[in-house]
Amino acid sequence: MPLGGEINHRTKPGMRQAPSKRSRREAAQAQPGAGDMRHAALTIRVDFGAYGYLGPGKITLMELISKHGSISAAGKEMGMSYRRAWLLVDEINRIFRDPLVEKQMGGSGGGGARLTKLGRDVVGRYRAIEGAAAGAAAADLRALKAALPARPADRISGED
Repeated sequence: MPLGGEINHRTKPGMRQAPSKRSRREAAQAQPGAGDMRHAALTIRVDFGAYGYLGPGKITLMELISKHGSISAAGKEMGMSYRRAWLLVDEINRIFRDPLVEKQMGGSGGGGARLTKLGRDVVGRYRAIEGAAAGAAAADLRALKAALPARPADRISGED
């Protein structure tokens, strides 16, 4: 039986159900001794219009592929299925003229994946953009954080 005692009829018998995702707010409130819950940070998403976009999730997936040499292991570390990770890699590879992730066919070790030179360059440039934006916005983010109440207000129903 899946976690939480509920039966999920969409999973096959014997398969575990992934834990449900909680909002950042719920996760912060659940941490014991969280103290000051106020937080202000940038999230960078580079939008290429009809070509697609790159954001923190795809960049993290690429970094983990580089670390593990495996789409499956990278997806697992991010809590996603191999299929979801593979679909994201396919999406990433369609954005640019040349692929960013190179899949290697199996052998005795089972294959793997790695970032191409362009893939490593894109990750580096994304992280550079992220760092420059965070530096440029640091004072404004501190001011916004200081303007937050000590505790978040209750959510209005239907605001998901």
